[in-house]
Amino acid sequence: MLMLSSLGLAAHETSQLGPYTASFDMNTSLKYQVQMLNTISLPAFTAYGVLVSTNNNTRAQISVTEYKNLTDSTSAIYKQLMILDLATVGFNMTGVKDILIDGKQGFVVTAKPLPGNNVLPAGSSLFRAIYWLDSKDCECGPVSVGTTSVDVTSTYPQDVTQGLLNSLHIVKS
Repeated sequence: MLMLSSLGLAAHETSQLGPYTASFDMNTSLKYQVQMLNTISLPAFTAYGVLVSTNNNTRAQISVTEYKNLTDSTSAIYKQLMILDLATVGFNMTGVKDILIDGKQGFVVTAKPLPGNNVLPAGSSLFRAIYWLDSKDCECGPVSVGTTSVDVTSTYPQDVTQGLLNSLHIVKS
């Protein structure tokens, strides 16, 4: 069940995602709604989310996942998994770029729908970005570990998505 939290128009937004406060700026003149998503609590993790939507095809979701134990946060692994995940749901990866999000190392993948995938309007792109709030190099090898990941999925235009990623800031309350 979604709960309506606010209506927005190019405003700075702040949302409470469980114990995390997420702030961001959509940097768009498009009218949008901000909705809190239900918390998902499983034995291995708890996930909190917020959905920003203009219509059925234009939306961004920010999810914070807090794992109960240290988890592999190696960026290269998540890039490969994301590309495979996108392919299984009918998208072709067209680019991947390492970027700083919220002052942390992350990456964004750009994908286009494959022929026959009518989830997005023609010519639209899907953007997926991941970063970890607490990723640290592990002494156990060339890997990183962390407990809190942030995943952003957006079908907004690239400039709006980039504005969202550039302004995103998440802190544990």
